Amino acid sequence: MSGRVDWRWLEAFPCERGVYVIDPPTDFEQVYAAVRASEGRLLNDDAVARLPDGSQLANAPEWHVRALGCARLIEALREAGRPLRILEVGCGNGWLSARLHRAGHELLGIDPFTAELLQAARVFAAGPRFARADPFSASLPTDTFDAVVFAASLPYFPDARAVLQRALELLAPGGRVHVLDSMLYARASHAAEARERSARYYAQLGQPAMVAHYHAHLLPDVLDLPGARVLHAPDRWPRINRLLGRAYSPFTHLALTRTE
Repeated sequence: MSGRVDWRWLEAFPCERGVYVIDPPTDFEQVYAAVRASEGRLLNDDAVARLPDGSQLANAPEWHVRALGCARLIEALREAGRPLRILEVGCGNGWLSARLHRAGHELLGIDPFTAELLQAARVFAAGPRFARADPFSASLPTDTFDAVVFAASLPYFPDARAVLQRALELLAPGGRVHVLDSMLYARASHAAEARERSARYYAQLGQPAMVAHYHAHLLPDVLDLPGARVLHAPDRWPRINRLLGRAYSPFTHLALTRTE
């Protein structure tokens, strides 16, 4: 292993059914739990264990994209040539943290949603560590991780620059932040349209409070952060790729590197 993380710091916090409790519950947790239930996205343990194979789920096309993002991330992490200490921000039910653990890395997955964290700890008991925590928590060690991953979680932070700058602080020198499976819009007008779509969607779902917690971010706003590089741009011809049966993603895979 890289030897940069001493996991004993985590043992200073209470551990409840496999989940370390770093931060208290938040109002967001209740709103998010209601949305997940309304969307039918709270999966049973067997379904979670099979992810990212979601071929039997109602949103199977979405999981096809997530599987592609996972494969690309594993390939990007392989460039380091060694196992890495990784922090996943917004790990949810833990499927990606578990997949990266199986690829040989050491993981800490953090999330504010207790129910899914407990499921993650239960389903992947022999794998990653999980904690209820916010990336801005002062209890997280800085200058530490080889990689910080945001997979489909960046929209839940109101200020993309602020949370990515915080992620850079958590990295050891030379470490990387990876942002994937989240829309990063090229134009302000596109982001504004996305916000309107989100407002309509959550209103129709009966969960209008969620719109205050889901944000559309611009790619140009974060491209000047240290070491910013687009590893994969959104595929240009999704309909053609779909007809040809090719794997494609509408998301940008962005990497930031801590250089000092």
